[in-house]
Amino acid sequence: MARYTGPRLKIIRRLGTPIPGLMRTDPELRRPYPPGQHGPTKRKKLSDYALRLMEKQKLRFHYGLSERQLRKYVAMAFAGKGNSGHVLLSSLESRLDNVVFRAGFAPSMAAARQMVMHGHFTVNGRRVNIASFNVKPGNTIALRETSKHKARAAEALKDPNNLSKPDYLDVTDAGVVTMRSRPEHDAVPVIVDPQLIVEYYSGK
Repeated sequence: MARYTGPRLKIIRRLGTPIPGLMRTDPELRRPYPPGQHGPTKRKKLSDYALRLMEKQKLRFHYGLSERQLRKYVAMAFAGKGNSGHVLLSSLESRLDNVVFRAGFAPSMAAARQMVMHGHFTVNGRRVNIASFNVKPGNTIALRETSKHKARAAEALKDPNNLSKPDYLDVTDAGVVTMRSRPEHDAVPVIVDPQLIVEYYSGK
């Protein structure tokens, strides 16, 4: 399944929770029920599978990943040490496009990914254009001096609608970002139960 490019509010209503990677500001839902003709009236109980699927979809839409990409991260989490769900969330938070988004350079994950892929950022002084690049503790991320988005990014960093900066990032007034520590699983800015995601993929 490819990345979603349709209406963002439709997905947020379907999942029943804000998805910062799709829409940074918390939307005021005048219709807080799923889209469709029967959304306001049908309140059927979700099956265990449906609940696990929804948790997985929250993660996929927030980080803007295809199903194939998310499966790769899940496989690495299962093969690693520690709680698989926590390892999964930590790995996703360490992606370069996510660090750019959480630092406040971009209003959405899609915008952050585009900026990275167009080569606007450096990691430890070297240009990196791979959105999935794994940022490690001690790495320094900065906007390239020659980037045409430099002025726009400086304004974006001051945007009051930005998410609060996570504890694992240190962002200077000059727009230089340093990863202070490995992201913890609770740093993810979307309400998600990692255990349900592990259970979803364990049954595959």
